[in-house]
Amino acid sequence: MKILVAGSEGSLMQWVIPHLLKDGYEIVGVDNFSRYGRIDRKRDYKFFVRDLTSQKAVEEVSKGVNAVIQAAAQIFGVGGFHKFPADILSKDTLLHQNLLNEALERGMMRLVYISSSMVYERAKQVPVREEDVNEMKIPLTDYGLSKLVGERLCQAFKQQYGLDYTIWRPFNIITPYEKAGEEPGISHVFADFLNKLVRDKQNPMEIFGDGEQVRCFTWIDDVAQAIAKYSFRDITKGEAFNLGNPEPVTMKELARRIFEKAKQRGVFERGAKLTFSHKPSYKDDVRVRIPSIEKAQSKLHWQPTVTLDEALDRCVDEALTWRK
Repeated sequence: MKILVAGSEGSLMQWVIPHLLKDGYEIVGVDNFSRYGRIDRKRDYKFFVRDLTSQKAVEEVSKGVNAVIQAAAQIFGVGGFHKFPADILSKDTLLHQNLLNEALERGMMRLVYISSSMVYERAKQVPVREEDVNEMKIPLTDYGLSKLVGERLCQAFKQQYGLDYTIWRPFNIITPYEKAGEEPGISHVFADFLNKLVRDKQNPMEIFGDGEQVRCFTWIDDVAQAIAKYSFRDITKGEAFNLGNPEPVTMKELARRIFEKAKQRGVFERGAKLTFSHKPSYKDDVRVRIPSIEKAQSKLHWQPTVTLDEALDRCVDEALTWRK
């Protein structure tokens, strides 16, 4: 089976693709390198540099393809959501529509959509279950809204045209290889903290708001294995699944844990204590986000295997190499 992976050069798909290749799938990758610029790497799959907001480009890369994993999107932290709202909402929705139309035109078996925990942006209670999204107000950020619209488009194409889909909602993926942007908040909070503490040795460390925001962080390969293993099985057809590690931590506590691990590795003096410099937060910054993973556990027998502490050790060790 030949799979088109849209957004193939992003961090998550770079963990998904090796699993797919190992399982015997033929992969066609496509990316426009809009975030970090062109990446030269060895690829064991056919690859196109294309902008999928062009229907012509979508037609070109989809030849002979049986299914799509739609991971193409402009991914940012909370600062990026507010700096590029028009690009996120318009371009991400357009390219998603283009891929859905092409999947329908070519009679593909399924489109797998990589959504986000941001669809739960206005949840009133936690942990959030997959069905809760139907009862809550629409997200305030354009990124969250773009993901919700993407999900509804999948459902609408299934209802009207019979195109099958699977939706994955990852919660705060941790990868050791994402490097923070120059502006705070453009990258994900985890990468920002590693950058500030391990590379720049900030103390006091800049933090948005009071630092009491709660998140759950999930090791990237736990998410990648689920996507590769279950995306094209009947049990996930027409379903949405949370993929997360329900191990909540405040942003202050996350920073302190990274600081202590950096201190153990000689980045800071043995007796150093971490303090904070608070920056104004955004009004729509979510206070608490915790997933329910009961559906993935019961239907897929999936659960995270890497704890937050283990993930922090791996990432701090990798971040140390940035300083050399």
